[in-house]
Amino acid sequence: MESSRSTSIDASVEPLRHTHEVTGRGLGTVALALSAALLGAACSVLDTSPAPEATATTTFAAAPPTTTPVTIVGSPSATTTSTTEPGPPRALITPTGVVVPIRGGAPGAWVVGTPCHGEATIEDGGILRGASVLIDPGHGGDDEPGAVGRGGLQEADLNLDVAWRLAAALERRGIDSVLTRPSDYRIAIIARAEIATALQPDVFISIHHNAGESAVLDVPGVEVFHQSTSPESQRLGGIVFEELVDAFERYDIEWYGGPLRGVSARLNGDDEDLYGVLRRPTGIVTVLSEAMYLSNPLEEQLLQDPAVRDVEAEALATAIERYLATDDPGSGFIETTVFRGDLGSGGSTIGCVDPPLA
Repeated sequence: MESSRSTSIDASVEPLRHTHEVTGRGLGTVALALSAALLGAACSVLDTSPAPEATATTTFAAAPPTTTPVTIVGSPSATTTSTTEPGPPRALITPTGVVVPIRGGAPGAWVVGTPCHGEATIEDGGILRGASVLIDPGHGGDDEPGAVGRGGLQEADLNLDVAWRLAAALERRGIDSVLTRPSDYRIAIIARAEIATALQPDVFISIHHNAGESAVLDVPGVEVFHQSTSPESQRLGGIVFEELVDAFERYDIEWYGGPLRGVSARLNGDDEDLYGVLRRPTGIVTVLSEAMYLSNPLEEQLLQDPAVRDVEAEALATAIERYLATDDPGSGFIETTVFRGDLGSGGSTIGCVDPPLA
């Protein structure tokens, strides 16, 4: 969930313009080989909130979390997607596995933006020259776990796990991808957007899971938010909504959902996109998905199952492939809403501490 845990506020194939080259330490499509070295700090994908102590014992397939008692085993296989396509280096995967946009410099002295939107100089890293898909696991780190289910399942860990599974599903389809945060550390929204601007992906998807105001439904309460001024973002959101709902309807449970079930834009008081991850990457097709409600114990129980997380990831991969390869319009669209209130400082640079980069 993009903002606080208690509210649902603040995602052969053509055209595959961009591929990326990973060099240096045999890093994979999403820095998979570095999982043991990844270190953390904290964040969300909006621009916050404390969490009850986690008690979940879920087994994830991503990189090890830093604070929650979640056992993560394995990850998608580390296979390098390389290309001879010309183009400047756009971002790096640092020796500690952090994805950072290149601002200047040269090999041996790269000037990069940091996860807290600072600046640093590093000697080397895996070079990224672009990406077909940029996957953004919402929240992250000690300070911003996102929503937390009654059983202790933390959204930040769940988002990251689904992101890894999505990367693997896309790889099987021949579509390359990069994660904005391959591990559990804090990254400000402005820094996530800078990575997107640097890599210029065909699709930028921010992965979240919901909590807060909801009512019992007989259908999955999936929410997808799109950019208010982008018809292509709306089309992608409609396809993502279709695939997630179709995938989840196989489960016979009592679903929860909020008033924004469906596909919509959400604005702030200035008539701009409310969510920074949608507003900031200008000209990049971006959506934010809120797949299930962690505040519903039945849905949390589902998400404890790795097979269900695979189902979600496969649905997202199918949606992205449909968007890239077809003119499908999508469905589930509802009216734009305006949010007037305080979203807090989640996803901002306030109190942000960068993880080690080397």
